[in-house]
Amino acid sequence: MIGIAPIRIVVAGGNYAGLSALKALYSSLLAAPTEAAAATASRTLSRPVEITLVDRRDGFVHYIGMTRGLTEPEYGAKLWTPYADVSWLQHPSIKIHQATVTKITTTGVSTLTIVDNAPVELPYDYLIICLGEGRFAPIGTAARSKHEYMELMKKTHGEIQKAGSVAVVGGGAVGIELAADIKCDFPEKKVTLVHSRPLLLPGPFKDEFRVIVGDILQKKIGVDLVVNSRVVAQTPRSADMDISPADPEYTSSTASNAVLTLSSGKQMSADYVIRCLGTRSKFADLVDLSEKSIFDTTGIRVLDTMQVDSPGLTNVYACGDICSRDTVKLAGVAMYGGYIAARNIARSVLYGAETPLEDGLKYPSKIMLLMGKDHFALQMADEIWETEKARPYATPDMGLDASLKALGLDNVPLYEQLDPISPAANLI
Repeated sequence: MIGIAPIRIVVAGGNYAGLSALKALYSSLLAAPTEAAAATASRTLSRPVEITLVDRRDGFVHYIGMTRGLTEPEYGAKLWTPYADVSWLQHPSIKIHQATVTKITTTGVSTLTIVDNAPVELPYDYLIICLGEGRFAPIGTAARSKHEYMELMKKTHGEIQKAGSVAVVGGGAVGIELAADIKCDFPEKKVTLVHSRPLLLPGPFKDEFRVIVGDILQKKIGVDLVVNSRVVAQTPRSADMDISPADPEYTSSTASNAVLTLSSGKQMSADYVIRCLGTRSKFADLVDLSEKSIFDTTGIRVLDTMQVDSPGLTNVYACGDICSRDTVKLAGVAMYGGYIAARNIARSVLYGAETPLEDGLKYPSKIMLLMGKDHFALQMADEIWETEKARPYATPDMGLDASLKALGLDNVPLYEQLDPISPAANLI
C-alpha cells in the first residue's frame, strides 16, 4: 500500500474513553490474528490506517483513585501509566501526539504541541471526541508527565499532612471520597465536609442512600458534616473562585489558613481547604462542527451509535464525559462509549461508509462510593445493594488493576474479527 493515502482516524483526548477507543481500533484494524484465528481471519483493508491519539499528557491517569493518591503518594504513583511503557501503542500505524486541542472543525483538529507550543493541524476522515470535562486542581492535574504529576501530588500531600484541620467543600462523590480518605489516613486530623444541601450526593439517587453515606462518614469514619450550609465567603480566596478557565486543571481550588463564612451566618476555620464543586465543561468553545450547537446542558448530543447527533457529521463521534448520553458520568460508561464508537468506525473502514452500525446499550445509572479502604456504598438503578453483595466491587486499589486490564495497558489486545451486521440487528 505504499503511496496510497491512509484513512486518518483522530482520537481527541485520552484516558478512559479515548484509550478504550484506541484499543478497540487496534484490535479490529491493526492487531495480527493469533495462530488459532489465522485460518478464519478475513480482514481486508483497501487503504492503510493511520490512528492519532491527541493528549496533552504522556500517559493514562486513573482519576478514580486521585483522592487516595493525594493521601497516599505510594499508591498515587501507580495512577499514572506512561504511553511509552505500553508496547502496542508503539505500533507504526499509531501516533501519540502530545498536544492541547485548540479547535475542532469538520475537516481537522487544530493543536498546539506541548514541547514547543507549535501549531499542528490534523486532518481526519474519522474523529472521536473524548475530551471529557475538567476539575480544578488538585483533583484535576495539569501535569504533562509522570514526573510533573508526582511533584504536584507530593505538594498537595504535604499540605494535607501538615494541616491540623481540613475542610472539604462540596458533598458530591469526589468530596465524599476525599474527606473519607483524609480522615482514614490521618485519623488525628479534624476533617469537615461542607455541603449546601440537606443531604449529600446530588444526582438521581435515593435519599435513603444519601443518608447511608452520611452515616458512614460521620459514625464510622469520624468526618464532621456541615450540611444545608453554602459557603458564601472564604478568606483567603482560592484561585478557582475568581476565574472560570478553559483548563480548570491549571487552577487551584485550595487555600491555607482559611476562614469560611456559611449561609447560616456561622464561620469556621481550617488549616487547609479543598473545594470539590463538580466538573467544568471546557471544550464547548473549541468545537466548531455545525451552524447549530451540538451541545445541550450536559454535553455533546450523540446517537446510540455514539455519532454526533447532527446532519452531515456521520464520521464524527463523541464519548465519555463530554457527551450527553448518560446522566451519571462514570469511567466504565466512558470506556463502553469509546468501544462502541471505535467498532463503528472500524466497520465503516472495513465495509464502507454505508454499512449498518452498532447501537450501544443503555445501562442504568449507578454509583459506587469508596470511603477509605473499609467502607463503601453502592446504588444500582433504584436498588441499594447490601454490603456483602457490593463488597466484591469495592477493590482496595479503587479499580486500578481492572481499568489497566480493560484498557489494555498491562497487556496486548488480541485480534478481533469484526463482521458486518445486518440492517435488522439493532432492532432485535
